[in-house]
Formats: sequence, C-alpha cells, structure tokens
Amino acid sequence: MNWRKHICSFWGLMLGISFSSLAQTDSLVNALLEFQQKDEPFQVVEGYKNLGRYYESVQAYDSAFYYYRQEGAYIKEHFQDQVQDSLLGKVYMDFSFVALGLRDLDLALPYLDSAEVVYERLKSNGDLARVMNNRANALNEMNRYDEAIEYLLKAIEYGELLDNKESKDALLNSVYNNIGKNYLSLEDWPNAVKYTKMAVAIPSSYQINNAHALLNLSNAYIGMDSSDLALGIATEAEGIYEQVGFPYGVIAAKNNQGLALKNQGEREKAYRLFQECIDLSEEVDYPMGKLEGLINRSEILAFRKQYSQAIAEMKEAERLCNLYNDRQYLKSVRENLAELYEETGNTANALAYFKAFKELDDSLKSSDNIKNVNDLLLKYETSEKEKQLAEKEVEIQTQKATLAVRNSQLTYLLSGLVILVLGGTFIYQRNRSRQKAALQQAIIDEKERGFDAVIQATEDERKRISKDLHDGIGQQLSVLKLGLQNLQKKADPEVQYQLLDITEKFSKSADEIRQISHQMMPRALMEDGLVKAAEDLLRNTFQYSEIQYEFEHHDMEDRLEERIEISVYRVLQELLNNILKHSQADFVTVQLLRLKNKLTLLVEDNGKGLAEEKSDGHGQMNIRHRLDLIKGTVNYESSPDSGLVAIITVPIE
Repeated sequence: MNWRKHICSFWGLMLGISFSSLAQTDSLVNALLEFQQKDEPFQVVEGYKNLGRYYESVQAYDSAFYYYRQEGAYIKEHFQDQVQDSLLGKVYMDFSFVALGLRDLDLALPYLDSAEVVYERLKSNGDLARVMNNRANALNEMNRYDEAIEYLLKAIEYGELLDNKESKDALLNSVYNNIGKNYLSLEDWPNAVKYTKMAVAIPSSYQINNAHALLNLSNAYIGMDSSDLALGIATEAEGIYEQVGFPYGVIAAKNNQGLALKNQGEREKAYRLFQECIDLSEEVDYPMGKLEGLINRSEILAFRKQYSQAIAEMKEAERLCNLYNDRQYLKSVRENLAELYEETGNTANALAYFKAFKELDDSLKSSDNIKNVNDLLLKYETSEKEKQLAEKEVEIQTQKATLAVRNSQLTYLLSGLVILVLGGTFIYQRNRSRQKAALQQAIIDEKERGFDAVIQATEDERKRISKDLHDGIGQQLSVLKLGLQNLQKKADPEVQYQLLDITEKFSKSADEIRQISHQMMPRALMEDGLVKAAEDLLRNTFQYSEIQYEFEHHDMEDRLEERIEISVYRVLQELLNNILKHSQADFVTVQLLRLKNKLTLLVEDNGKGLAEEKSDGHGQMNIRHRLDLIKGTVNYESSPDSGLVAIITVPIE
C-alpha cells in the first residue's frame, strides 16, 4: 500500500512566524492592558498580534480573527500615512493566514490582494515577496500548481532585490521550500528533493522554517524509498520543532519517522510512533495529525490481518477528510480502503473505492500540471545560461540558416504537396467551424444586447424620474413651503399653529421626494463617482440602524465607465439592503480596490451567514444579471466572524 501524504500544513507555510508563545491567554491579555495603560501604541499593536497568533496556534480561528480586527482598528485610529500602511499590511497578511487555517482559500486571496496594494504603495520588496509566496501556497492547496509556480518565481524576483542578507536568505529558504512542496503535491520526487535541498542550503534566521524544509525533504526521500535518509532528516526536524515549541511539527516529524521505519520493515516501532502521533494530536486538538496517524498505521494493522480495525480507522480518516475538505488525504484514504476491501474479499466495495481513488487522483495530478510547472521552472533556470551562451547561439543559428537554405527547395516542394492534399479539407472544416462559432457568438451577443438594453433603459428611466422629482415636484414643494412660512408670519396666532403643522408636513414630503430622487439616481454617482456614492449609500442605509460600518478604498481616483459604476453601485445597494433586512449583523466592512486591470468589491458582515442566502431570490437574480453585463463575478463565503463575505470582481481596462 502507498500511504504517502506529504505533511506541511498551513502552519508550515507561514514565513517567519514562530509559535513558541503558547503561553496562557491571561498573561497575554495582561500585557496588552499594561501597554494600553502606559499609552505605548506600538506595544499595543504587538499585544493584539500576539493574542491573534496565540489563538492561531491553537486553531481558535474566530478568536484570532477578532484580535486581528481589533489590531487593525487600533492602527487606523492611532497611526497615519506610511506607518499605518506598514502595520496594516501585516494585519492583512494575518487575516489571510486565518483564512488559510480555516481552509477558506477563496477568502484568503482578497486579503492578500489588500496586502499587495499596501506594499506596492510602500515599494516594500521584501513584503511583496512574502505576499507572492503566500499566494502561491494558497494556489498550491487549490491544486493550481502552474499559477503557484508563477507567483513563487515573482517572489524570488522581489527577494533578489533585498539588501539585507538575513531577510533575503529567510525568504529564499521559504520560496525554494514551497517549490519543493509543489513538486511533493505532484509526486515528482527528484524535483522535490532538488528544490527542498536548495532551501536547506540557505538557512533561515527563523528556525521553524529550517524545520519545515527538513520535514519536506524527508517527505521527498520517503517518496523515493530512501528510508535511511528520511529517518535521519525527520529526526533532525523533530528536534528543531521541540526547541521552538511547535507541537504540530513534532507530530508531522514523528509520522515521517514512522513511515521510514515501516518501509525498513520495523513495523512495531513504526506502530508505536503512529500511536504517539494520534495521542499527541488529540492532546493538542490537531485533527490533521490524527488523520495522518490513522492512515499510516492502517497498513500495519492490515499486515497483522486486523482488517476490521484497519477499515474502521480508515472510515474515521475518511470522515475527517470530508469534514476538513482535504482532497489529498482523501485520495490516500480511498486507495487504502480499496486495497483493504480487496484483501477481505469485498470486491464490490474495493472496486467502488478504487474508481473513486482514480477519479480524485486524475483531478489532483495530471501530466499537464507537471508539464506546466516544469516549463515555468525550466524557463526561470535557463534564463541566465541563455545570456551567457548568446554569442554561441548566434553562431549555431547561422549554421542552421545555411543548412536551411540548401534544403529549402526540397522543403517547399514537400510542403506544397501536403498543402495540395490537405488544403481543401482544412479550408472546408475551418469555414464550417467559423460559421458555427459565429452563429453561437451571435446568439450570445443578441442575449447580451437584450439584457444591456433592458438595464440601460431602466437606468435612463431612473435618471428621468430622478430629474423630474428633483427639478419638478421637489422645487414646487420648496416654493410652497416658503410661501406657507411667509403666510405664517402674517396670520393670527391660532392660524399660525395650523400653518406650522402644514409646513412641517410639506418639509417631510420634500425630504422624502429628495430621498426617492437620490435612490433613483444618486447625484453623487453621476457627479463625483463611485467612491463618493458608496459613502453616501452606506451613511443613508445605516444611519437609523444599530449597524456600524467601515469603508476602505484604494486607487479609485479615476472614474470608471458609467455602466460599470452604475452596475457596481446597484450591486452594493442590493447587498446592503439584504444586510439591513435579513442578516441581523451589527458591523459591516466594505472594501473597494482597483488592482491593475481588476476592480474588487468586498462586502463583509458578522450576521447569520450563508444559511440565510437565497441564490434564487429576486435580489440575487438582479445582482447576477448586472454583473453578467460587465463580465463580473460574485462569490459568497462564510466570514471568520460567522457572517457572510460577498466578493465581487469586475474586469476593467
């Protein structure tokens, strides 16, 4: 049986973070309170961060997110300009780590986008490298390996610009380790060894990163059946993890030692190590460590002919895989169950699990993935060699050109014959394909024009009604109100009271007309743009409620196309109305970011969450139709505050 699942959990992905501070929360809280009393802002920020990282280390993600949010609010209140940006960038990075810990990868990416925006503004190459590195980690966990490699190469480019050798070494250690981890996921053991060795050869000042590199190297050697090397390296990694106080790493290292011993035939020693891993995982509440321990020792149970217990443990492992949505582990579990059922003669279950295993294996590891990753890395590695060999290449190309001239007549003759034979068929098939594609595109374009016409007509009508209300009825009411006020001054006292009541009602009616006019087509949107309109919309929506809100925007100085601004405004309007009516939230965060050729709108609340979201409701249909017209997308995710996060993405020129 092949139990190879390569440990390097999200905790192992964090660059430069050591979780040796597994102290009691009361001491951390007391330290924070002391810093607040002494009015030491930087220490207060560090106090919030220490609490957040403590809760991360024990996987209490909701609490971690709470303290990071408090840290961000404190930074915005007490710091300004570049100092504020620098501190907020770290908070966004911490938010992304929490999302990764929650295995909510789609939520992690927007936080990394926010961090990138801040660090680009600061021109901070080291921080940009870390953003690229961590984005690659998220993409790797989403099995988007070629994209992950692209960001890792960007991280190397930024890292090479660093002047501080210690920082550069720490970064390159992490990046090369992650490239190796990428190859571990693809089960390309030689390349995994190659790049992880490069990480080990550049020691980081953060000992935990050195341990991660050693752990991954032991994984690669296990994959290559080099058990002696894997055992020694895993033991070394365990020593570092114990030194820095990182129990999850200790569990991973013990699991790898057990695998190496099992491959050497030392099954009883391996069994005891796997039992230690399971016990320690339960002690520190680390389900993924228990999951791997169960997977690894099932082969030993099968070797003992204890099939019932082996199958029961695999079923528990399958439950944990589904609970935490871990497809890599699930692949190993399905393969193991297929073999266990085959051993017990249950061919039906064996066949079912084998088919499920193959289906998942094909989706996780394909030749295209491996080829794309290899192509990207080959391009990077050969760039310097190409520069050095440029003159020689010119000479070679000259020789090839001379040879090509000699053979050109024969080549043209053969090409002509091939064209004569195939040309007619090719042209016929091409014309048919073009006609079919043109017809399909015409249908799509017609539908889009129809939707666009309806939306445009609606918006034009809104403008007309808004103008009529404001310039017509609204002004008439204002004139009548002034007339009544003048008449009131000249009337008898009894009549004055009645006129005052009538004047107040006119005033309320005028306000309502003005409010309806602004809702139909906000003047702020037409005159000042999306940011000002969004600020007015937030203020007007929540001014009479208990809901607090926070609005951030970046690089929104230039106006966008009118239909994009109107569509995004209407989507925001629909989302805020839903929050007001249904979410039972008391805090809302809205972010509007323009990053390169993409506009991102992020709306997050701490209300009841996805359970209340109806994808077939009228409001949701309006949102989807508006976004379809501007080629935008919307995704809904659970918020770390147990609410809802709506992420709207729109391509822009």
